[in-house]
Amino acid sequence: MKPETLDQIRDLANRRDRLIARLPEHPDGLTWCENHTDLVDEILQLLYEDSVAGSEDAPPMALLATGGFGRRELSPFSDIDITIVPSDEASQALDTTIRGLFQNIHRIFHGLLKMEIGYAYRLISDAAGLDAKTRTGLLDMRLIAGSHDLVRQLESALEQTFSVGEFIHNKLTERDAMFRKFHDSPLVAEPHLKEGAGGLRCFHCSNWIRLATGERAARPPESYDVVVRHRNMLHFVAGKAQDHLSRQRQGEIAMAIGVSPQTFMHRQLDAAEQLHMGYRRAVERIHESVFPLSPGVIASHGEVRWTGTLDGGDCAVGVAIGTSLGLRVSDVRVPRVESVNGPAALYALSTGEKTLRNLDRCGLLEQLLPALTAARTIVPDDNVHRYSVFEHTMRAIRTVENIASDSTWGGIMLDATETEPLFLALLLHDVGRPESEADHPEIGAKIAADLCAAWGIGEAQAGMTEWLIRHHLLMSEYVRVRDLQNPSTISEFAKLVGDTAHLRLLTLLTYADVHAVDDAAWTSALGAFMWELYVRTLSVLEGDSVSTDDPAVSRQRLLRRLKSKTIEDSVLNDFVAKLPSYYLLSTPVEVVRLHLEFVQQAVLGLPTIEVFHRADINATEITTCVADRPGLLSGLLGVFYAFDLSVSGIRASTTSVDMPIALDVFTVSFNGKPVPSATSQQVNLAIAQLLEGSLNIDDLLRQRGKDPERSQRVIEYKLVPGVPSILELRCPRGRGMPYRLSRFITDQGWNVVSARVGQWAGNATAAFYLTTADGLGLNQSEVESALVSALSAH
Repeated sequence: MKPETLDQIRDLANRRDRLIARLPEHPDGLTWCENHTDLVDEILQLLYEDSVAGSEDAPPMALLATGGFGRRELSPFSDIDITIVPSDEASQALDTTIRGLFQNIHRIFHGLLKMEIGYAYRLISDAAGLDAKTRTGLLDMRLIAGSHDLVRQLESALEQTFSVGEFIHNKLTERDAMFRKFHDSPLVAEPHLKEGAGGLRCFHCSNWIRLATGERAARPPESYDVVVRHRNMLHFVAGKAQDHLSRQRQGEIAMAIGVSPQTFMHRQLDAAEQLHMGYRRAVERIHESVFPLSPGVIASHGEVRWTGTLDGGDCAVGVAIGTSLGLRVSDVRVPRVESVNGPAALYALSTGEKTLRNLDRCGLLEQLLPALTAARTIVPDDNVHRYSVFEHTMRAIRTVENIASDSTWGGIMLDATETEPLFLALLLHDVGRPESEADHPEIGAKIAADLCAAWGIGEAQAGMTEWLIRHHLLMSEYVRVRDLQNPSTISEFAKLVGDTAHLRLLTLLTYADVHAVDDAAWTSALGAFMWELYVRTLSVLEGDSVSTDDPAVSRQRLLRRLKSKTIEDSVLNDFVAKLPSYYLLSTPVEVVRLHLEFVQQAVLGLPTIEVFHRADINATEITTCVADRPGLLSGLLGVFYAFDLSVSGIRASTTSVDMPIALDVFTVSFNGKPVPSATSQQVNLAIAQLLEGSLNIDDLLRQRGKDPERSQRVIEYKLVPGVPSILELRCPRGRGMPYRLSRFITDQGWNVVSARVGQWAGNATAAFYLTTADGLGLNQSEVESALVSALSAH
């Protein structure tokens, strides 16, 4: 930098210091900012002349002021935003020149002036891809130094690629976000002078809306000048850039300008209210304006209208933007579209229920997703779904939209990197029902695959959409009938899901799908089990948990954690050594310690019956520990059946300390809630009588109006080999199903390790984890023979 240039800049810096120092004597708004901006302009012009004009080889370029600097509204410590626009990016001289200019700017503004400066480098060809925030800054651009022709070229390129509807939508969305962050009323005790309601940004946004819709920008009113004046003084008393006008700063400013704090705040709030009113009027004028929303779609006096040749995707985007702006979409049918811009259509379909309802209203949804609208009046073949397929789908979309970001499930939504496949999967997950209830996931996946291919959707998004539809019932099935405490269940589910991206979207789809079935479909118990499955699977997929199926390793780990001065090592060793491996792998240490006490009591002939009400799952856990005997489990289930309790979970374990001890934990509920105290007392008494041998379960069932001889009809079944083997069954609904199935299992000589039972879609589903009497897995042919015999009886 030339010495004479540096001297001139120092002189300008001194003038700036004096300008700031005199501010309390002559508190002013825009006039002060313009004088301040002029000084900064002169400094940048000197730097430009020194670095650029002196370079003979450098191609033309333009140095622009943008944002508040472009509006000539620099408060004492405002950030300075500049943009360089080159004419020839490939020029080596350009690179050297710009590098030198930036170095000098940084040296002066950061070193000498202590001012923050932001840089941007824009090519004319960048205009088409600029986001709304960048375009906003360039709306207020002005030339500081360099080529006027480049500025005109940039203005032309921005105008040709300007999406009015999308821009306005982004501006209103930004304002709403700032209102939520700071305050949505101008009448607040400690206002944010820039971004809060009634702040400077309200006027800025009003003018941006005017410019976007073809109006001329309005001149700043007196109320704007008042707020700028107060912002200048706030910077002065704070000694730094600050926009939050605290009570302390109010007092300091009031004292500096010689008025009372009450008078100062009266002026501030009056001006803020006027600015906010101006913003609201600008928003209202959107409904009176005519402007483009997307190719072929315009906003005209508050209504979305069609013009010219239409592409289905572009048209859908126009409807989505119009919906977000509160414009009316009429019942006038959209003309037949000639093509579909797939990515655009996918974006529009992912903007929520209101857009989808409007797309349906104008007939465009029928053209985009004919399989969905064809299911408008199709009702699922069960007594659970309250709505038709179409309405169920709309409500599932609504559920996803309404997930609060600070909720448990909202955290999953925030972690999901791409949600468009989720929305498309929700829209198509049930469209296969008109063809086949049983095979509707496969049919829906095929429809989605064909649609994605026709729309040119990328392979990753298409693959995710198909997978979600094909497996949209998977998580519900695991939650309802699988033992989530069994590590093998989590490992198996993790393998089916594959990665965290699939897990997150499947969880969200399941959450929305269940909620949309009926108001009563989602329960706290279902939510707790689903969250448990999600968290444990996520842990496996992220490699945070390592489980082992080796009983010896599990016993050693458990023994180390169970060591206690109050329990002899020999007793611990004996107890743990005789516990089944599935128990070791799935029971918390503190529960194992409690169960040991129960077993020690049972050995002495003292059975345990423990009742624990779990508000988190709206259910009751009943634990029994007693000397084992044939038919004990079915007898206990018979008691629950007799008193109309619904059984959703069974954890059955047998250990041997001097004698076989049965340790069983049941999860039960009464009308979807924890068991009432009066019923609980009756159940406890009946269990005690059963355990001591004074109660005949058949007599109890008859007394309670139940048929103990009734056999259980099985609709379909599946055996998953292993130890234990998993027998999955689907049966008609009924509280007596667990009792009747356990009686059938006892008759076969099989042992129940654990079980999950769920009622869904007019049927009951159950998964029994079984072993032979010798602790081995079940034989496929033996199971088939027994079940075929049971099926043939019906």
